[in-house]
Amino acid sequence: MGTRVELQRYIPIADYIAAINGRNCEVLIHDLSDLNHSICHIVNGHITNRTVGGSITNYALELIQNKVYENRESVTNYTGTTREGRRILRSSTYFIKDDKSTVIGLLCVNIDITDLLRAHELLGDIVQINVSAKQESTEVEKSFERFDGSVDSIVGEIIDTVILESGLKLVDSTTTEKQALIGRMEAKGVFKFKGAVSRVADVLGVSNQTIYRYLQNMNKE
Repeated sequence: MGTRVELQRYIPIADYIAAINGRNCEVLIHDLSDLNHSICHIVNGHITNRTVGGSITNYALELIQNKVYENRESVTNYTGTTREGRRILRSSTYFIKDDKSTVIGLLCVNIDITDLLRAHELLGDIVQINVSAKQESTEVEKSFERFDGSVDSIVGEIIDTVILESGLKLVDSTTTEKQALIGRMEAKGVFKFKGAVSRVADVLGVSNQTIYRYLQNMNKE
């Protein structure tokens, strides 16, 4: 997978951050032109078991969908976990923009602090995750990010969350209610992933063409 020219200049920066923080610091660059395979560079990928060609995370997608980048250059010191919560990470994301201020990528840093947290009583303030900032933080920093590297799991989580929050029983749902569900899924960015239309169609019991028609109607409104 090639790296876009605009993002290549961030590769030495990513390597530098990883080098000065050691093997417990994962640094990666996401290319937002292909969310299914957004990881175009990664150092110390053993921390989250991800490699080049892996997908964006649910939380990173949420940041993009909510256009957090319009008011901030970065989101720092939030909590992330690896698959099944085995490792705890202190994570930060920097929004990479082109000369037109369009977000084209993300520079992400994930530091494994699991062992430090276990030794918290001995190490004291060393492992604080930006406590003062946390007290003044917005909801963005209070979010959690999971790194399981699976597009299917991200798409599935968005679908399940929307349906659960709606309180609807799909077997009894009306056309209007299904349209509303599709609208909420669209707002969460699920259709940015390849194959998501078929997945949603299967869950809602409609055709792919129906999903596309609903989306077209929404864009006209």
